[in-house]
Amino acid sequence: MIQFNAICYRYPTTQWVLKGIDLSIDKGEYIVVCGTNGSGKSTFGYLFNGLIPHFFGGTLKGSVRVNNADIKDKRASDFLSTVGLVLQNPDAQLFNNTVENEIAYGLESLGKPSEEIDKRIYEIARTLQIENLLNRTPMELSGGEKRMVAIASVLCLDPSVLVLDEPYANLDWEGIRRLREVLRQIHQSGKNIVVIEQLMDCFLEDTTRCIIAKQGKIVFDGPSQAALNVLLKEHLLPQYPPRRNHRSPGKDTILEVRNLSCRIGNQPIFKNVSFEVKTGEIVAIIGKNGSGKTTLIKHLNGLMLPTGGEIFFKGKTILGRSPAEMAADIGLSFQNANDQFFKSSVKDELLVGPKQLGKKQDKWFKEVCDLFELHSLLDKSPYLLSEGEKKRVAISSVMVMQPKLIVLDEPTVGQDGHFREALARVLTILQDRGCTILIVTHDLDFAHATADRWLLLRDGNVVTDGSPLSFYNDIIYSKSDPYLN
Repeated sequence: MIQFNAICYRYPTTQWVLKGIDLSIDKGEYIVVCGTNGSGKSTFGYLFNGLIPHFFGGTLKGSVRVNNADIKDKRASDFLSTVGLVLQNPDAQLFNNTVENEIAYGLESLGKPSEEIDKRIYEIARTLQIENLLNRTPMELSGGEKRMVAIASVLCLDPSVLVLDEPYANLDWEGIRRLREVLRQIHQSGKNIVVIEQLMDCFLEDTTRCIIAKQGKIVFDGPSQAALNVLLKEHLLPQYPPRRNHRSPGKDTILEVRNLSCRIGNQPIFKNVSFEVKTGEIVAIIGKNGSGKTTLIKHLNGLMLPTGGEIFFKGKTILGRSPAEMAADIGLSFQNANDQFFKSSVKDELLVGPKQLGKKQDKWFKEVCDLFELHSLLDKSPYLLSEGEKKRVAISSVMVMQPKLIVLDEPTVGQDGHFREALARVLTILQDRGCTILIVTHDLDFAHATADRWLLLRDGNVVTDGSPLSFYNDIIYSKSDPYLN
């Protein structure tokens, strides 16, 4: 059904990204493609519907045939009803003014009658449980909600080949369960599914075949169950060290959030949120998509102003302090790394913070680059990196400033197991140096491995505050969410 013959590809400004890809995909296969950051996974996905070479340009050698049609002889739009591609970054895929119009766009492009369009929209919205989002603007949604909308906009076209790049990124545990079931049903209907993903442990058992890429080449291609040892050997599945004995937090309160409320337009985001963070703690903020986690942390360094309540850093209100003034105290790494860049090279991006703060960070700068394997990226533009590499740079640009409080929004999204292990080690080093860390994440395994304490948000309120051991197993292993339903 799909044939890759001697594929080599490079973008207009890069070296060869894919280096001799040969494989066949038969009808009805459910394939997971994984590999280290920058191994060419997303590039591989762009070949299925002709985005390479028709949109990205560059140099393509070899041939890709989909249903006996060479992608070089077709336009990307010719594959709209045949190959559905969900991009890694949903912001690159969403551009309509409402979710309903976003889902309708592809169907309208195919000339479907309005009655069928309406029927498909509400069927897919009900299946993915996003009916409550249909009248909202995509750009105002959480990262996980955007992900679900991007998936819905492709699923509604009912393609015979479905390619999803990092579909589980940003999704809460309930969303992961829901999407797994949807993809299982699609596979059972006889369609082809190709999932490019780092979080293989959440759905690997559903797939029939695993392809592992490394430096643009395929290093494993076989049954998914047989791939487990390779995934562990290559550190694509993280192997966190045993949890240390629980550290007693410092006596001093470094951050106090008191009765904080936020409303955007007519939409209440959260109301009367209160919590404290002690010096030296690592605290994970978790919750379902749309619970207000990202909006909450944007208040901590003045990026957003609350509609009520106050925030105190080391006993003093942050009211009236700009984000630039607070950078030495509170460093925030954004969920979308692209929103954080403004320099033309990775090195300049990493050094701009220390320079602005007048800090000499030569030793720590090198240590961060070593830990996150950034040396080969220093002269590159951050905008031309893979999404996973961008995330590493964004996090590192905050780490090098060594602020007293580090806030990381979804730091493991798009990251291979090797990076997640490295990040866990860095957090331990920083904690030992007295740094305080807040992590917003849906990656419960990472939160369990690193955090001393979890704050659980639901409907804009803190509903649980305590040790991760007290409710980790309930969330991971129960079929319902005892703390979230």
